[in-house]
Amino acid sequence: MKILCVSPAFPETYWGHERALRLIGKRAILPPLGLLTVAALLPPDWDVRLCDMNVRPLDDADLEWADVLFLTGMLVQRPSMLEVAKRGRAMGKCIVAGGPHATATPDALAPFVDCIVVGEAEDLITPLCAALRADRSALPARFVASERPDIRRLPPPRYDLLDVSAYNSIGVQWGRGCPFHCEFCDIVELFGRRPRTKEPGQFCRELDAVLATGFRGSLFVVDDNFVGNRKETLGLLGPLGAWMRAHDFPFQIFTEASIDLASRDDLIAGMIAAGFDFVFVGIETPSPAALRETHKTQNLAVDLNQAIHKLIRSGLDVAAGFIMGFDADDAAALERQREWVLRSPIPQAMMGILTALPGTQLERRLTREGRLLDRASGETFGRANFKTSLPESTLLQTYRAALEQIYRPEEYFARCLRALRLRPKTDSHISLPLRHALACVLRSVWQQGVRGKYRKVYWRFLGQVLRHAPRRFARAISLAVAGEHLIRYTAEEVLPRLDGAIAEVGREDAAAKAAWAHSRRVPRHPAADPVMDIEAAAV
Repeated sequence: MKILCVSPAFPETYWGHERALRLIGKRAILPPLGLLTVAALLPPDWDVRLCDMNVRPLDDADLEWADVLFLTGMLVQRPSMLEVAKRGRAMGKCIVAGGPHATATPDALAPFVDCIVVGEAEDLITPLCAALRADRSALPARFVASERPDIRRLPPPRYDLLDVSAYNSIGVQWGRGCPFHCEFCDIVELFGRRPRTKEPGQFCRELDAVLATGFRGSLFVVDDNFVGNRKETLGLLGPLGAWMRAHDFPFQIFTEASIDLASRDDLIAGMIAAGFDFVFVGIETPSPAALRETHKTQNLAVDLNQAIHKLIRSGLDVAAGFIMGFDADDAAALERQREWVLRSPIPQAMMGILTALPGTQLERRLTREGRLLDRASGETFGRANFKTSLPESTLLQTYRAALEQIYRPEEYFARCLRALRLRPKTDSHISLPLRHALACVLRSVWQQGVRGKYRKVYWRFLGQVLRHAPRRFARAISLAVAGEHLIRYTAEEVLPRLDGAIAEVGREDAAAKAAWAHSRRVPRHPAADPVMDIEAAAV
């Protein structure tokens, strides 16, 4: 059996860092770890290939070679997924789809593929492969996972299928699931609220597999909450640190974690010793009312400002997610949120409008309240897919103003400098190959310092770094490169689209007002005989 694993193309987003990738000579941020995990579970006599459409196009020759297409993706990848499915069907190929989009909204994907895998696929691979061997024309339309798989039994993903030179980072997974109950989050729906982890030795064997590819540099532990199971994670950090020291720190590790990580000095110290230097946290909002509304109570247990400063002073750079549009948000709360971000030492503040993702508690609540709208979701900006409590025009205008200011070059580099000054004097290990690191510096200087529209701000920033924190110059270049995407993407793509959305809402509001005014002007019929009214109504 010849299996072609296809990762559909992402549209340009904040998360893709597409413009920054051009500066560092890479084509994609991360490889499709889910497909690599599934590939490792297929029968050893099957021939498996990977096409990541974020790295290279899907050619007809790829499709002609394959017996079966394995297709996965997120909701935001849906257009590309459907295009791949259309091409595959036109060539008579069997198409099996799985992953987040297929699991959250299987009915929306079912008409375009032969079989859908709903849920975590590991325990379904054996029956799926048996069905493919038996008769592909009689393949069941759906395989549904009934239980959470034991991820301690998984072999290392098929990293050998990758062209690792194309990626900025390589992903590995330690655990799945999150113990919290955030209303808007789909992670707890996809992976459960009982965090499951791998064995430390198993995790280190996966690092061996990454190392065997020749990759060196940024390693992303893809867990949505790395410290969801604190006890197990603490047990990993010792063996992981030993592995990193034994291999001369070949990776710089980053991950995602809940902000209550700041309350655990033992976890922070273990992460630093093991080579972690960056963490993404979900702050969402500094508003206690909005945090209570969305059930993100873990953020109420810490002082957000103190927590962020503590993590950075310990040696962990911080990026964070923010959301506008909670029911508890009014115009004043959104203004306070913007000011909070601007004063923070968080350069990469990923801000979006609240979206009711499929299958979440939020979607179910809004459906009960009759507020859910039939709008596509999955973008990090644009109109909400539900009727907001705050007038939508106010929300969009405030959101636009926030993004415009947050990613103004002066403001972005001010937050970078604030973060660098907080970092400890003894910086973490740098694991990039020297030749690649120098090439990144030269590209940054040319594109941002010579050709860039914000070159004066760029040179002022680097001058302040060299004067006040010269040992952090390499990290400063890294932040500057990230800023190339965030600054330009905001100005060139996001703000114009938001202008279009604001204009669209304005037209809708004007039309609604006109209709209301017209209804007030329509003359009412004079009172008539009740019997005549009843007869007229019957007719």
